[in-house]
Amino acid sequence: KVPMDNNKGEQAIRNPVTGRKVFYGSGSQWSSMLAAMMFSIFQTLGLWELNPRHWLRSYLTACAQNGGQAPDDLTPFLPWKMDDERRERLSKPPPHDPDTS
Repeated sequence: KVPMDNNKGEQAIRNPVTGRKVFYGSGSQWSSMLAAMMFSIFQTLGLWELNPRHWLRSYLTACAQNGGQAPDDLTPFLPWKMDDERRERLSKPPPHDPDTS
């Protein structure tokens, strides 16, 4: 039996629903697909116990170094293809960059 005021259940979907309203409106198909991909990526990172901020920073840095395009080889960013050392490094917060504000 689930009580009618299932606060725990409502809170579990709060962020995606709130995000859907904020990220280019609830009627935008491309933004909902992007959100679904990002939720999937972040859930995968969580299952592999990787720090999402460190992983994302690493990936976006690789994109910037590749002229704003995704790297040709995505293997270094797939948790199941990473060696233990890289997985351990990406499980921690990203190093502090003193040049950023």
